[in-house]
Amino acid sequence: MKKIKEFSLYFVFFSWAFQLMAGTVEEVIKIEGLISPASPKALISGLEKELKIKIVKLELTDTSSGWPELVIQFDSNSVSIDKIEKTIKSIEDPAGHNYKVHKGPLQSNAALTEEEMKSIAKLGPVAEAFPQLTNPMSGDAESAARGQKLFVKNCAKCHGESGNGYGPVSHGFTTWPRQLWAWNNSGPETDGYLFGFITNGRSDMPPWGIILSENERWDLVSYIKKLKPQSDK
Repeated sequence: MKKIKEFSLYFVFFSWAFQLMAGTVEEVIKIEGLISPASPKALISGLEKELKIKIVKLELTDTSSGWPELVIQFDSNSVSIDKIEKTIKSIEDPAGHNYKVHKGPLQSNAALTEEEMKSIAKLGPVAEAFPQLTNPMSGDAESAARGQKLFVKNCAKCHGESGNGYGPVSHGFTTWPRQLWAWNNSGPETDGYLFGFITNGRSDMPPWGIILSENERWDLVSYIKKLKPQSDK
């Protein structure tokens, strides 16, 4: 009789464990609205407080989609993905902004603005509005290598490590960061435009002229002009 009871207990336990495992799923959710260093922690804390789910990781930069990706595990028998997404949208970060769930593919081929079309022209003079400057660092490999380190440290969080404009903290900006690979292999006529933009900033972009030295800004120009276009993923 004792063995039968023990067998019954084992059967119940393993049946329960099997049902639990069968209902456990892993999902990857693309997140918009991570606009400050405190945003990731606030999102994770909010989800763990509201729902019984496991946060596997929140990847901010190294993602195939170009968007920050939240990897979660949950019991589909007790909570739905719709409920999780609605909860994400209801959470506020410390700055009072709501998070969003990004739907749809990465769009990494946005049309260039008229200003960019003028300044990127290789077969004609740059527009008068853009200063005619030449990179004194010559745009060589060493300058570009220094520029890459500066880019990763200062620019990638907004423009993305590949320059695709989808950096992890850019999603709440009023003006979307430009896709910097548009300047790939452009001629010296674009040097003044890029240097001026980096120096003075615009809209949500700060004036890096008060942070980086003149040579550092030219190193950034050297690196930006070596960024290559990214395909949609």
